[in-house]
Amino acid sequence: MARIAMVLRIMPADQDVDLNNLVQRIREDLPSGFELKDVKIKPFAFGMSVIEAMFTLPEEERASARLEEYLKGFEDIQEINVLMSTRL
Repeated sequence: MARIAMVLRIMPADQDVDLNNLVQRIREDLPSGFELKDVKIKPFAFGMSVIEAMFTLPEEERASARLEEYLKGFEDIQEINVLMSTRL
């Protein structure tokens, strides 16, 4: 089965969120078949930084929706934007 690579911009709820800790918590409980491959913490605006993360996931119906639902379950995450998605 093919896999999908997605790059997401994860915006924290406020600038006081510990992004390294958030990345660790995301990585710990990812759904089965999902992997966090690469993470960059980048300055964004007004002193706030964001997480740009590359995930790989199975090519199956609703896989990207499941990933977004999982991430929205973190109260420290305000918004998620898909920057890129491609089939591997």
